[in-house]
Amino acid sequence: MEFELWWLWLIAGILLLVAEMVTGTFYLLWLGIAALVAAVLAYLSPQNLWLPPLGASVTGLLLTLLTKRLTARLHKVRGFHDPVYQLVNKQGEVVEPIMPGRLGIVRIGSEVWSAKAQEELPPGQRVLVVSQSSTVLQVVPIK
Repeated sequence: MEFELWWLWLIAGILLLVAEMVTGTFYLLWLGIAALVAAVLAYLSPQNLWLPPLGASVTGLLLTLLTKRLTARLHKVRGFHDPVYQLVNKQGEVVEPIMPGRLGIVRIGSEVWSAKAQEELPPGQRVLVVSQSSTVLQVVPIK
């Protein structure tokens, strides 16, 4: 029994898609699709060993490059609100103490976020969000 190359591409594509479902980042989705394209090319043309890697490379590159345009277009849709800016000027409460140079935990509405501050803030302290990165809030105490 002879091993066929398209099986390797198919298994790689399936594993990448499963890994994408676990991580939810969309980075592995395009690579998984590219590997599946390579599997199809390897199945249809087993004598051309250069075709599947070329097909996977072109597919992965195009999907990655086109994603930027697609997401930019989606952000212009009416009603889109970037969640990065939704918490600025919202009030919350410290759940775990915040020390200068160390992250603590704050609750804003029903969500819990990592937060940093310029001063020590004990649990129960009311805070105001002054800026937000993707995962960490900068907060100040409400006097």
